[in-house]
Amino acid sequence: MMTTLGVPEGASVAVATLLLLLLLRDFLPLSKNWGDSVKTSLNMGILPLLFAFGAVILYKLVDLF
Repeated sequence: MMTTLGVPEGASVAVATLLLLLLLRDFLPLSKNWGDSVKTSLNMGILPLLFAFGAVILYKLVDLF
């Protein structure tokens, strides 16, 4: 069994979650439940996933060359 070192199996889950949170951030301001606490909560989830996404892209670029 071969495994890829450095990129976890959950990278695609992290990217899907990041996309979902970004979509929620775009559509939630249209609802009446939008507030500063919701915006802050979404940002707390988006920022770490954005860094993880950047790390995965950087790893795949380095692995490519």
